[in-house]
Amino acid sequence: MDEIPPRTDDAMIARVLDALGAPDLGLMELQVEYIEATLVLRGRAPSAEARDKAGALAQAVSGAAGVENRIRTG
Repeated sequence: MDEIPPRTDDAMIARVLDALGAPDLGLMELQVEYIEATLVLRGRAPSAEARDKAGALAQAVSGAAGVENRIRTG
């Protein structure tokens, strides 16, 4: 039986989660969704700089039409 290839959005989410799992970002409780060509990021970051870096990294890795960064700081 042939295996069904993963859905494109699932593969994209996996790539984004892998990239955002870098220890230097310090993200916690991270969730990533792909809704209507937009990545939605949720979780906590230690600083606004880390939050902004996560959004930029997610955009670069995913190639999604947009990123809605809902990561909180603190």
